Amino acid sequence: MTVLSVDNEQATANSRLAALRLTTLTLRWMENWRRSVSDYDSAMILLAVVAITAGRLLRSDLEPELRNMANQLPEGRLARCNFSSIAAATGLNRETTRRKVRELVDAGFLVRLQDGSIRFPLGYLQRPETAELVRRQLDTLTRSVNELARDGVLKPLA
Repeated sequence: MTVLSVDNEQATANSRLAALRLTTLTLRWMENWRRSVSDYDSAMILLAVVAITAGRLLRSDLEPELRNMANQLPEGRLARCNFSSIAAATGLNRETTRRKVRELVDAGFLVRLQDGSIRFPLGYLQRPETAELVRRQLDTLTRSVNELARDGVLKPLA
């Protein structure tokens, strides 16, 4: 496996290129998320729900069978997510968050449980369009990393 690092000298010498490539990467990623919903606030809410409910999976060894999104996670492995945590993660005010979450629930992107917590519906992450989104995001990342490597900003770790 090749591990990359930042070449600080080249990152400084090519700082404008690096900034433009990172800006473009961010914009493409956001556009990929926004394609399935009506606006960027809704996309940010979906991102926040993923990060809040499943972020802790990155801090532990995940069983091999659970590394594949085709396999559903046991509910007990997910953290709780609510309006306050979404508002804090996105920077949206609480009322906008409540309104947008209600719209996303009505559209079937999210569900609200009896305890008030918010999550994706069972089976949502196993849908083909979710796998396609991940594939588009990986393609976008690969393109950007390759461009930064060509610019000399990223290099293999010695």
